[in-house]
Amino acid sequence: MPLYFYPHMIDSDEFRPRDDSQGFRWRGPALFSILGLCLLAAWALTACSENVAPGKLSQAERDATIRQVALQYARDRDIAAAQAALAKLNLANPTQFIVTFAEQALNDGRPAEEVRALALLAEGLGGRSPKLQAYLEPIAAATSLPTATAAPPVPSLAASATPLPPAATSTPPASPPASPTATATPQPQKPRVVADTEVNLRGGPGTNYPIVGKMIPGKEAEIIFRNANGDWWRIAWEGSGQAWVAGLVVRVLGPIDTVAVAPDIPTPPPTRTPAPPTATPAPAGPDFQVVEVRIWNVVENGGSYDGPSVRCGERRELHVKVVDAAGNPLNGVTVKAMYGAQEEVVTGSKGVPGDAEFVLGGGQDVYIIRDVDGRPVTSDVARGMSTNPHAIPIPVLISGGYCRDEASCRAFINQYGCYGHYSWTVTFRRNR
Repeated sequence: MPLYFYPHMIDSDEFRPRDDSQGFRWRGPALFSILGLCLLAAWALTACSENVAPGKLSQAERDATIRQVALQYARDRDIAAAQAALAKLNLANPTQFIVTFAEQALNDGRPAEEVRALALLAEGLGGRSPKLQAYLEPIAAATSLPTATAAPPVPSLAASATPLPPAATSTPPASPPASPTATATPQPQKPRVVADTEVNLRGGPGTNYPIVGKMIPGKEAEIIFRNANGDWWRIAWEGSGQAWVAGLVVRVLGPIDTVAVAPDIPTPPPTRTPAPPTATPAPAGPDFQVVEVRIWNVVENGGSYDGPSVRCGERRELHVKVVDAAGNPLNGVTVKAMYGAQEEVVTGSKGVPGDAEFVLGGGQDVYIIRDVDGRPVTSDVARGMSTNPHAIPIPVLISGGYCRDEASCRAFINQYGCYGHYSWTVTFRRNR
């Protein structure tokens, strides 16, 4: 019922709106107290709803937000908008986090649309992951196939403006059925490797096997088998015997989960027997010997720790230091990389005494080829400097502070922890 207010019923200490039918009375101070409490409660709710810090989201809320950002990016491919949305989550290393998040979604069997969106977002942010690249490769191939053109519809006799006269003695033959629409079936992708530069093919999975051929830039070859460690691929080729290529020097395309270990890996060739000493033996060993191979620790590589978790750095450097027999830096010594472009760098050329710096891609082995006077020399080969956690021994990862023990290291490796972002220092000493 409506309330009516009578001005003559208001005095100095009470406010009396009246309902004529039931005679209710409201005291002024009580009404104002109730209104004040309501306003205070409304202000508190508004303040609470507006002051939730982005960094205080629960893990479930954070994960749901990341999935929404990925799905939106899959629709509009607006990487700037996706980066702005991720920045609000205060992730320490958004690119590495999204790569790991997408791989976990794939491992957990999350819906295909979600996994694809997360994989595309990781790729858009510049994250490199062979596992996600292999996942996206068959999807990209399937979506690029042309769709078959549907057969034109057969015109209906009932829709004709002019009715057809009935046949005199016979029934007209039925119209032939329309051809069914063809459905394009995506062809399964075979695992294969692509060479971006000229690379060596060897007779077995290791650099101690002889070179049997080369892959030229742009050349593709189908993967037949792998070795037990999964870092060498046996490929199909037209030569005699087997051809193997190191995984660090090629790009891998297509699904690799089903590639089996080769059943007939050749036995490595015997090491060369050294010549017997002469009457005046030369100093033992090559001209330059490797005295240290060290991985940079998490902080040294630009990363940090968030409790027990590692925030990966962004560096991928290889520094080769060359010293004389007394430990003094040597400038003018030529260091050569074995893979990829097989780059040559001279120590001291970038201003650091005795130092030759390389940008470390997937991985690299290096050795010394010339002394300070340009004379060719013999040298040890420093091996194993990789940016793939699967190729780095667990004791080395522990020494760099990337994990604590066997179990944590296995989990770290399975999540492709800090993939593509490791740095190393190698030291050579002149033996003479």
